[in-house]
Amino acid sequence: MQKKKLKEFFRKILSEIFVDKYNCIVCDSELQEKSKYGLCEDCKSKVRFVGDKICKKCGRLQLNEADYCLTCKEHKRKFDFARSCVVYDDVAKEIVRGIKFGGKKYFCKYIANFLAQKYQEAFDGVNIDVIVPVPLTKKKQIIRGYNQSWEIAKRFAEVVDLTADDKIVAKVNDTQEQARLSGKEREENILDAFEVNLPERVEGKSVLIIDDVMTTGSTASEIARALKKAKAKEVYLLTFASTKYKVEENQED
Repeated sequence: MQKKKLKEFFRKILSEIFVDKYNCIVCDSELQEKSKYGLCEDCKSKVRFVGDKICKKCGRLQLNEADYCLTCKEHKRKFDFARSCVVYDDVAKEIVRGIKFGGKKYFCKYIANFLAQKYQEAFDGVNIDVIVPVPLTKKKQIIRGYNQSWEIAKRFAEVVDLTADDKIVAKVNDTQEQARLSGKEREENILDAFEVNLPERVEGKSVLIIDDVMTTGSTASEIARALKKAKAKEVYLLTFASTKYKVEENQED
């Protein structure tokens, strides 16, 4: 048993250093050439990039031609707008699960490259002053070993030459897991969960929230509410993936 644990430990160390340089981060096949996304051509072809057919507020892929999804029509989001790189399915799910539950922190640098591309496309003319990650409670971060949103945010900040700060916003309430809740429950669950510790760093400034996945936006909206209460001028959201909006869903996240 001890030998097995030791082997797994060294496997993780080696994967952190080497595997992503030579192998696809999803299927583990050998890369023929270096990829900024860490994906082989087959896996990259399965990635569903978010295009122009989106809700103008939350940025999720729409199934119709409306400017806004029903969630954003019915529930006022506190962020100015949100955008994401890819649809949360197949390859995107494998990547996110890897960083969240597989300890594959090195995936974050590839996600940062996805974000940088989307940032150039969707935030032209928007002047961001500071980047903040979606925070975790101390307990959750200890269990996971790191905050994936912060790992993504700081790498993204390096690529686009902006400032990232994980001290500004803190999560002060240990909420239930959002994925297991209905839309209305998500909003109630996350209410007053975040606090701005350093309001002087956001007052009068444009803030960009970075996260891995957006489902319907309640978490980001609650963070944006706290930031605007601290007198942030504008608050935006950029995520690696977002769920596709479903006409039948009645979520308020």
